[in-house]
Amino acid sequence: MNRLYQVPDDFEATIRIYSRAEGGRVSPPFNGIRWDFGYADDPPGSSIYMIYPDFFDENGNSLPTDVRLRVGVELRARMTVLSDNMRAEVHRSRIKEGLKFFCHEGNHRVAEGHVTRITGLFDERQKRI
Repeated sequence: MNRLYQVPDDFEATIRIYSRAEGGRVSPPFNGIRWDFGYADDPPGSSIYMIYPDFFDENGNSLPTDVRLRVGVELRARMTVLSDNMRAEVHRSRIKEGLKFFCHEGNHRVAEGHVTRITGLFDERQKRI
């Protein structure tokens, strides 16, 4: 299985990217996009976090980074929390299966998603040397 990121993912989700008519992106999105993550329960614009998606196919392979992602349909993604401290101090207590979230570019919502499965969120990562 090929993967976009070498760091193990923390959870899986389905994400629906908003169309341009829904107020989504003007330019097409591609796998490897660096959106920020916002909890749906938080007031808009209050907190966003660096949790990046890696969209994958039915075989678990990362989608290509040079092919446009489909808009308006649910896509499966592996999600990776970048900050180890935030992972432990914030996200382990908040991320649960079924949780709704939004993907942001700045304060602009461009997609919405739901957590479908917790994977490595509670595992300790090896320290990088």
